[in-house]
Amino acid sequence: MISLDKVTKLYNEGRPNEVAALRGVSLEIARDAVTVLKGPSGSGKTTLLSIVGCMARPTSGRVLLDG
Repeated sequence: MISLDKVTKLYNEGRPNEVAALRGVSLEIARDAVTVLKGPSGSGKTTLLSIVGCMARPTSGRVLLDG
């Protein structure tokens, strides 16, 4: 299972050009589930996948892989 709890990802944190790619995202995906991430350009899909794939760290929140 993949579980995200209140995950936020900020780029340029604390600067005038700060961008919140993700804000308070919470979700659970079952081990055998087929899941689609759909949204417009710039909505945070790639950022979310980067965090779930351990390629990026969230600014805040919790990510659990396999419990």
